[in-house]
Amino acid sequence: MRSKKYGVIALALFACFALLFCTGGESAAFPGEPAGFSGLTWGTPIDVLESLKYVGTDSAGMSLYERAGDELFFGRARLAAIEYGFENGRLAAVSLKVDSLLQYLLMKEEAFRRYGRGEELPGGEDSYVWNGDNTKISLISNFVVS
Repeated sequence: MRSKKYGVIALALFACFALLFCTGGESAAFPGEPAGFSGLTWGTPIDVLESLKYVGTDSAGMSLYERAGDELFFGRARLAAIEYGFENGRLAAVSLKVDSLLQYLLMKEEAFRRYGRGEELPGGEDSYVWNGDNTKISLISNFVVS
């Protein structure tokens, strides 16, 4: 199998980063697989973007930014933040963050509406993944849902 770079939308909880990049083999696309996020396609060079504010570096060394003017909603979920991850100066990941169980459940509802149910992660309490041709989406919960 040949190695492939994926763009990633990580739907995560406040202060919780999901998988931000993936190299892997072939996989089937999922319904509604995005080619990027919020008008930006995977691989967009950082130097062509305006209104970015540097917010840090993740544990994998990816530079994280927030973008002024972003609407902090994903469906009905109110987001605490949207962070854009850049690797080698190009958009490689997006992390949507929420700060409550209610907002997580609303985000999950929207992800299922847009992309289908996804694959539940083994051992992950209410956590899911969607693997596509160019995008990997991880929905990770820090809450135990009963």
